[in-house]
Amino acid sequence: MMISLRRVAGVVAGIALACGGVSACGAASGGEGGRSGGVTASASLTKKGPGGPGGRLFGGIWTFDEGTLTVDGQEVHKPPNASPWVEFRDDGTVAGDYGCTPFRIKAELEATTVTLGEGLPALPPPTAAPASPDETTACPTPDKQQKDFASSTGPDAQQPTVEGLAQRSPELRDFEAKVKKFFHRGQLKITEKRLPQEVGGPPPGSLPQLRNEHGDVATLAIVRDPSIFDTKFQVSEWMVYDSSDKIKSAKDTSFTFHRDGTVTGKLGCNDFTAKVFFNGPHLFFRDTQLTTHRTCATQNMQDEAAILERLQSSLNYRYSGDSDGIYMRDDVGSDYRATGFKFKPVTDQ
Repeated sequence: MMISLRRVAGVVAGIALACGGVSACGAASGGEGGRSGGVTASASLTKKGPGGPGGRLFGGIWTFDEGTLTVDGQEVHKPPNASPWVEFRDDGTVAGDYGCTPFRIKAELEATTVTLGEGLPALPPPTAAPASPDETTACPTPDKQQKDFASSTGPDAQQPTVEGLAQRSPELRDFEAKVKKFFHRGQLKITEKRLPQEVGGPPPGSLPQLRNEHGDVATLAIVRDPSIFDTKFQVSEWMVYDSSDKIKSAKDTSFTFHRDGTVTGKLGCNDFTAKVFFNGPHLFFRDTQLTTHRTCATQNMQDEAAILERLQSSLNYRYSGDSDGIYMRDDVGSDYRATGFKFKPVTDQ
C-alpha cells in the first residue's frame, strides 16, 4: 500500500506530541560526529532533569515547530539551508545550532524556566562525515564559501574571514541573528501549547513553548526523544519520494540504537552492527556490516540487500523519533526527491 509523505509528515508531527514528561535523554555528546558538534550518543546520563515542562525538555533534541518563532512581534521563517536545533544537556549546558552556526551555553534548567549563562566553546568538530549532502539544503562550509568567493572575485582578491563570508547570505544571516536574539534576551519561561482537538480523535497533546522577557515566543518540536535508545524497532516501510511502501519481511528485521552510538539488530535474515552519528536533526550510519552469513527466504534476502546498500551508502538523513516510531529520509530538501525508512517499535503490532 502506498502512503503519501504528506500524511507521513502529519504522523511525524504526532511523534512530537508523544514525548511527555521525560527525565533523561540520549545527549549528543562524546565520540565522533557531524557538523555542529553532532556526535554519537553518550554512553549514559548521570543527572536527572527537573519536573514540570522543564523535565520534558531535559536531554531532548528539539527544533522550532514550523512557523511558530516570533521575534519583536514578527514571525521568523527558516531559510531552506538552515537547521536550527537545541539540546538541553545533562552537563548543565544548552548546545545546538542557530541555523548554520553551532553554540554552547551554560544553562540552569528548572521546572518552568531556563536561565542561560556564559558562552562556551562549541562541541568539537566531527572526525567522520556522511556522503556529500545536497548543496541546496546544506549549510555552507567555510571551505565551500572560500572557494565560491575565490571563483567569483579572482585569485588576487583578499580572502575575508569566515564571519565575513557568512554575510554573503543575507537571509541566513538575518535568521541566525533573530534566533540568537531570542535566546539571549533574559530568562526563558517554559510553558506548554495545547494543540486543537481533532473530531473523534484522542485527547489533544501539547508542545513545549519558550517565551523570553520581551514577549518573543518559540514553540518546539521533538527531534530525538531519549526513548529511541534501547528500544527495539522494526524497519516497517520504505519512504520513496512522496509515498511509502511496506517492507514485506519487516517482522524479521530489528534495529536497536544504543547510547554509545552503536546500532545492532537484524536486516531480514542476518544480524548486523553499525555506528550512528547524530547531528541535531540529522544522522548518518558508518561501518554497517553483517555479523552472520545465513541464507533465508528469497524475499528476506532481497529486503536485506536493499536495506544494507542504503545504510552502507552513509547518506545524510533528516529524522524525528521517539519510542512510538522513527521517520528518516534523505536530506535533499523535497519529499518528492527523498527516500528513507519508517521504523516502528516491535511491541506495536
